[in-house]
Amino acid sequence: MNKNILVIASLFLALIFFSPVSSFALMIERNAAELAQDAKIIVQGEVKSVRSYKGINGVIYTRASVLVSDVIKGKNIKKNITVEYEGGEVGDIGVWVEDEPSLGKGEQVLLFLTNSFWRKNVYYIVGGVLGKYAICPDDTVMIGSSCDEGDETATNEEVVQALEEENLDTETFNNTGETKQTLDELLSEIENTK
Repeated sequence: MNKNILVIASLFLALIFFSPVSSFALMIERNAAELAQDAKIIVQGEVKSVRSYKGINGVIYTRASVLVSDVIKGKNIKKNITVEYEGGEVGDIGVWVEDEPSLGKGEQVLLFLTNSFWRKNVYYIVGGVLGKYAICPDDTVMIGSSCDEGDETATNEEVVQALEEENLDTETFNNTGETKQTLDELLSEIENTK
């Protein structure tokens, strides 16, 4: 009987240890300064490729290759890194995980990351969807989504009309009605946590 309990406990601990960090993350709203404290690595770069695969446990994961252009926090970061997150599309099967961001090929991003304990050069996004900032062509940033998604929503006539009624500048608001943040403001917020 004691052997069975020991075997089950060992398997459970192995499952927890070898599962991606993001699988156990709770979605807690945090700002960039709080994320910066939790992240071991913060990088800015371009997503070069995205590939999804089915793990041995049947869960679909996506691996994105990111060409790092600037290291904001961390040491000994290679120029090309791999960022892994849960969700993606393999064949006819697609899985979307609500609190996980997705990365798109060609996207400019700023990522809050933690490294894998057992795989070199593989990183996980800290804070789920909040740990990914898309860098838009107008030098503003969008949390968790791509700049294309924000443009589609920001041109919504109802949002623009509501902002005009309140005499607010429509150029300074993003798709959620919050003030847009520039990349420089975000980097300054992160720098103040060091």
